[in-house]
Amino acid sequence: MKSLQTVQKTFQVFQILTKIAMILCFVWAGLAALGMLCGVVWYHGGVVVGASQEVLYRLTETGGLAELIGVLLTETIFALTDGVLLAFAYRYLRAEQADGTPFTMEGARQIKNLGIRTIVLPMVAVIVAAVVSVIFHLHQSAGGDWNISIAMGIGLILTSLVFRYGAELEETRALPAADETGGK
Repeated sequence: MKSLQTVQKTFQVFQILTKIAMILCFVWAGLAALGMLCGVVWYHGGVVVGASQEVLYRLTETGGLAELIGVLLTETIFALTDGVLLAFAYRYLRAEQADGTPFTMEGARQIKNLGIRTIVLPMVAVIVAAVVSVIFHLHQSAGGDWNISIAMGIGLILTSLVFRYGAELEETRALPAADETGGK
């Protein structure tokens, strides 16, 4: 059982790190969206008190308002996608901590769904960001490294199979014990 305690402590550390990363992704998405809104206001001739176009140009490495808006919109898309994926991962890790073991049917189902989402959501984000890049005539490549997302998603799906197998073993081990006590 010492191994299970090590697994639980490791999952607890990852739960904390996942929550921190999730919060940072949502904060980044909010800041990028705020910068994008400032860009939209400037694009239409408005003034934003306390904000400087030049600072945002330097931070985003852009040269014009339309490019600034496009870059910040793609950044918002990717940050939200990462935040949502991390939220699903956090939900799984929290449930795993409550169960006390990764070897449950529900946990295996959640890991499988997380794997599928890890494949699909980044690809959707890359497609949407590519459309935004075309609309705003961005020269930089819109898209994260979604190949890593595919590999990670496949890894999570395979992990779910191992966890499901472990859950089945736990169930079969519990059945003889129940039979010995008269099914109680």
